[in-house]
Amino acid sequence: MGCAAPNALHWSDLRNRDRGEILRHEGVSLSSDGSAYEVSFLDSRYLVDPVNERISEIAPKPERLLTEEFQILLIRYLVSPYGGPLDGKDASEKDFPGGVTFFQGPHALHTRPIIKLYGSDPDAFEQRGRELGGVPVSLGDKAMRFLAFPLIPVTYVLWKEDEEFPASASVIFDSSINRWFELDMIFMVVWALTERIIENQQPR
Repeated sequence: MGCAAPNALHWSDLRNRDRGEILRHEGVSLSSDGSAYEVSFLDSRYLVDPVNERISEIAPKPERLLTEEFQILLIRYLVSPYGGPLDGKDASEKDFPGGVTFFQGPHALHTRPIIKLYGSDPDAFEQRGRELGGVPVSLGDKAMRFLAFPLIPVTYVLWKEDEEFPASASVIFDSSINRWFELDMIFMVVWALTERIIENQQPR
């Protein structure tokens, strides 16, 4: 995935949205000069500037390169219908309308890097998850719940490899995510989370 910027249509869509509706979204505020939005993703804070058509990370790593897809995800969060509060009901990607068909092949959830890096070391997965603000959950051999956006929890469930079965990982959502995002952006939420989890990580 590349590091180009979102195209003009994404920026136009953001500029044409009602500011009050955007600011209803958890984790979103105006910049100090009121010309841009600040938005939280995981443990990081971003500046989304629709005037200058630019997105940058405020903290903790302002130098981080942001892929086009991730930038589009931030914009799509800002323009999405307000989907809160949480349902408190677990759902897999296959539970959403059209999910069984969509989440296959190139759209299978991006969990293989988690399996490769942590499949033999679930404790290292917990340690890394805690570094990003994740919270342990009593599922599988190890499970970590992350807040992608403030009202969009995503739980990775890891099963350790053993003599009979290879390691595996699955993802659990609160069913309310389907009110925030369509399937393509649910896919992208997991892609972005996985990439952040494995960023600069080596087997321990």
